[in-house]
Amino acid sequence: MTSITKRLPTETLHLIVSSLDAPSDILSLALSCKALAEIAIPRHLNYRVFHIKISRSVDIFKFFTQAELTAAEVRELNIIPENIWDVCRGNFMPDRWMANPLVPPKEFAVGRQIQVPAERTSTEQTREYEGLLIEALKRMKTLKRFGWYRFPQPLVRDGDDLWSILGSLGSLELLGVVDFPTSMLTAVDYQAVKELSATETFLNLRGLKILRIHTTCFDREKNAVDPTSLFGMPIENSDLEEIHLHLQEFNNEIVSLIPLISVAHWNHLRVLDITGYVHCTPFPFLAFLQSYPAIEELVLAPLIIGKRWFQKPKYRPSEPLLPKLRRLQCTSYQAVWLVEQGARASITEIAGFDLFKDVVMRFVFFNDPDEVDEADEGDVVLDVSGQSVPSPFLGPFLSILKSNRLPCLTKLGGVECTAATFSALARAFPRVRELSLEPWVWHSADRDIDGFLPHLALLPQLIVLGAIRMLHCDGDHYDLESNVETVRKIAETCLSLERIVFEMTQIVLIREGGRIRWVFRKIGDNDPVVQKGEKVHSGT
Repeated sequence: MTSITKRLPTETLHLIVSSLDAPSDILSLALSCKALAEIAIPRHLNYRVFHIKISRSVDIFKFFTQAELTAAEVRELNIIPENIWDVCRGNFMPDRWMANPLVPPKEFAVGRQIQVPAERTSTEQTREYEGLLIEALKRMKTLKRFGWYRFPQPLVRDGDDLWSILGSLGSLELLGVVDFPTSMLTAVDYQAVKELSATETFLNLRGLKILRIHTTCFDREKNAVDPTSLFGMPIENSDLEEIHLHLQEFNNEIVSLIPLISVAHWNHLRVLDITGYVHCTPFPFLAFLQSYPAIEELVLAPLIIGKRWFQKPKYRPSEPLLPKLRRLQCTSYQAVWLVEQGARASITEIAGFDLFKDVVMRFVFFNDPDEVDEADEGDVVLDVSGQSVPSPFLGPFLSILKSNRLPCLTKLGGVECTAATFSALARAFPRVRELSLEPWVWHSADRDIDGFLPHLALLPQLIVLGAIRMLHCDGDHYDLESNVETVRKIAETCLSLERIVFEMTQIVLIREGGRIRWVFRKIGDNDPVVQKGEKVHSGT
């Protein structure tokens, strides 16, 4: 490689490295020879991705305003919360920049008493910091990914605000934003902060390929507003490949998706993730899905309006629905509806569904005022009295799992169930290879691992199990040392099991002959070989 550095000028080598976006690619190139490492690491690798707090990054912003060539090497910039408390307010945690979970917040937990979070910076300081950030952004000419996860939204509104500068770059492809409701901003100085749905420079952003937004369609007084302007942003970004939209609710108000899906036309859509308090009737939604055969991942809010969601189609679908769909996250009745409509052949994972014997229908169903009862709807009986009734969803969903209508399905994630319905699930779908059970639905009695072993034994192909409530828990802390016997029992029952996953850690099983040992590792490190210096646990 020495000859290459002699034959090519340094400027050309910089251009080669500059063409690489991912830090992993830069590192691979740097490892190829010492001369490239001396160029790639100090001038490129260290400046590709930044996850920063505004109040602690003033020197970084000032540096970039004076080093335009270096600023032009930044590809990703995420503004993270000043306080962990802001993240813990709700389900707003972006996995992209969090290496470790922030809930429960250990910074506040002292003797099980919650402490007051750190004071926020003043509005004057915040405006000053944002001004420096904006000046730095102007020089990040190749910025492709930007995330705003700070509370509140940007305060600078006059002149060149943050969103207008991002739009002027012309390079932005991924935008992630968490927009807290402005009703939480009680200080007088924050009263000028607008919701994203009312921020024109934000709504005018174009050229995006990935949009991740958690926002609201309500004003400061919690009154619903016209969502047309908010929906107009993703509609105008016709090259979107991924849409992650979560709409905050107030007073159980729900927002119709029809204004969005009736006019949208995304040429390359692969991931559709719409959650929160939104709704849609099934026929417009079906027509929308039929227009996007390239969708690979679909995440849906309940969307329950009208009894038509619970009806089987009168005729067998002539064409498969979503032929490339791999991952589906939705309720059990939505999964049944989608399979009945023809989405089945390529699905490998279903997540987020519930398996309860009894439900209260008024919690999951809303009447459609435009729906007319017809003679052929007599088989649809929905109890909306508020009483708990046998679930009309459990049987049809288990029947689909038991049949061969989902031949590629191997993974069930985020399953909400009880010990009894877990047994029914194991009998209906014994070929599952990866299974994750939601922890919060487990009662203390369900932690009796001996009661679960017979059901786990029905899963001979299971290789990954996520069920942290099967492990002993002391408050918010999982005592790994006290779970030796539990892990041993699970491993001996599930002979194909390779990993037990909980929170951000996993147990990797090491099977050697008839001996079972295990180590604790981070998610993603699945090598069954003991690494140097690792502590190995054994049930013997």
